[in-house]
Amino acid sequence: FGKFQAILLGVCGTIYATCAISTTTLSFVLPSAECDFRMTSVDKGRLSATPLIGMIFGCCVWGSIANSHGRKLAMMLSLLVDFSAAIVSSVARSFELFLICRFLNGFGIIGATSIVFSYLGEFLSVKHRDSVLGKLEIFWNVGVIVLPGVAWSLLNKSVLESFDHGNFSPWRIFVVVCSLPSLMSMIFLYFLPETPKFLISKKQYDKAKLVFQKIFACNSRKSAYLYPVLALEGEYENNNNIDFNHNKTLTNRLIGKLRSMYDLLRVLFSQPYLKYLGITSFVDFGLMASYYTLIMWFPEIFDRFGMFERQHPNQTASVCVVSQDSNKYQIVLSDSTCDPSIDNKVFLDTVILGLSCIPTSVSLSYFMKKIGKKTVLVISLVLSGLATLSLNWVINSSQTLVLSCVFEALTSILEAVIFCVVMDLFPTNLRAIAVAVTATSGRLGAIFGNVIFGYLIDLSCIIPIYLFGSLLI
Repeated sequence: FGKFQAILLGVCGTIYATCAISTTTLSFVLPSAECDFRMTSVDKGRLSATPLIGMIFGCCVWGSIANSHGRKLAMMLSLLVDFSAAIVSSVARSFELFLICRFLNGFGIIGATSIVFSYLGEFLSVKHRDSVLGKLEIFWNVGVIVLPGVAWSLLNKSVLESFDHGNFSPWRIFVVVCSLPSLMSMIFLYFLPETPKFLISKKQYDKAKLVFQKIFACNSRKSAYLYPVLALEGEYENNNNIDFNHNKTLTNRLIGKLRSMYDLLRVLFSQPYLKYLGITSFVDFGLMASYYTLIMWFPEIFDRFGMFERQHPNQTASVCVVSQDSNKYQIVLSDSTCDPSIDNKVFLDTVILGLSCIPTSVSLSYFMKKIGKKTVLVISLVLSGLATLSLNWVINSSQTLVLSCVFEALTSILEAVIFCVVMDLFPTNLRAIAVAVTATSGRLGAIFGNVIFGYLIDLSCIIPIYLFGSLLI
């Protein structure tokens, strides 16, 4: 453990920050691209949900590629898909093509998001694993904080008024700029090795030893030839079994895999594991329905508050009143007066929102150790649920920002806690499938939340606010 792991953390942290940027880019595109595509709130809800649908399909594909061809290759391909889809979406002239591209963005980025923990963890011993993996959360927050800074420089009113972008709208340039971290991350990853654990699992012992030698040379600053390990444990025993496994027919191997999967599912759907899986899946569904929806819509809500306060100086109003007023304004808005810029205060509010997550992400490990994961989950879910319900009672943008910060600081860390709880509840052979089912339920919740919010924010926004708050509690 040493310099190599520090470099590895830097690259994997960059990848995780890239995942945060790619996942939340749409939160600034929603108000900015409204003029180009003449989007209604329903269209914005569909657009927010589309990348999440891509994520559900991507989970299975990238997991399969990572298990069969390696973690490094799977992450590089997923980042390439994300980068390519973002570039195409930046020049898309129809809303339908833009939707397809954002589906591919979600399909691609979920690969890097889900595999980066396994990739980094397989280069670490048990002693260092938790502390190093915990630091990835900080990089996610960095991405969330950097994004509004980039948006501020490209989408603010003064830039739009002073620079004529022609047919290539500023939000399209913003999408291109936000795609560049995916390309950079892919290039950085190219120079790192595949994990030794994967290579050993595929009986590629010579390649695994080369990786260990590189790590040894980097950390000890000695020649790789001085690496003291000559053979890996189990190397020869596994080599002796290769012919036996190879001689099995394809049909027998397929039947064996199906029988193993059946045995796993039979145990998973027996008590008490079925009860645990039902609870973790429902909790992640409710959490992601609220978290992903509101994090995507907060810039839009802040933008609507800014519009309301400009039109009605010295007046106070709740989120729902502001949204209904904004909808009336959109109805009478003509093509010639559509303003794609975002108020500067929106960017500042979103930066503050990102900064509010730092204390909770830094202190998460301490509180999980001190009071337990279950207690952290219960307290945080109840408090974030109350913060969501309180959105209906705020009377100005400042109060909305305070509640949004409380909500974001608490909910941003909770899916990681849920996955830690799943690790404790399920035995080793069931953990991977339990995490997959729980995560899929969360993405379904996010799709449900974005679609519901898009349909109801202008009609009766009190319904999704009370729905999300109740689900969290």
